[in-house]
Amino acid sequence: MYRLPSLLFLICIFSLSCNSFKIPEYKEFQNLRLESIGLNETTVYMELVYNNPNRIGFRVSHTECDVYVDDVYLGRALSDTLIKVARKSDFIIPLRIKTDMKNVFKNAWSALSAREVTVRASGVITAGVGGLYKTIPLAYEGKHEVGLFEPRP
Repeated sequence: MYRLPSLLFLICIFSLSCNSFKIPEYKEFQNLRLESIGLNETTVYMELVYNNPNRIGFRVSHTECDVYVDDVYLGRALSDTLIKVARKSDFIIPLRIKTDMKNVFKNAWSALSAREVTVRASGVITAGVGGLYKTIPLAYEGKHEVGLFEPRP
């Protein structure tokens, strides 16, 4: 008897908070490392740092995106780790990128000889409160220094 009003109250609060829900802001990536190296596939691990600007906490249940380096498809990044996000705080999404080595080998020289590359990622983050989940777009593009061959002064 008391469950229905409580459930309706929670649904109203969640829908009101979704209307004013701000998309988490990307800050940086960290802990980039190779987990496994193979001729056909290599796995890269990295952590994305985001900030939750909202007055409510939520949970991230799934993250998935495609990663490109200088417009060359690097691979699909996935995270199925359940992440509890506190209100108005930073949080980390761990990602594993399975790369197709054919694309990497084909374009390796231009990436290695360049002073910087453009990294682009696009996908979705699934986040929610109280069992109600929403899909949030994930989009990032930035330049990163990676050149191995530095000119001598």
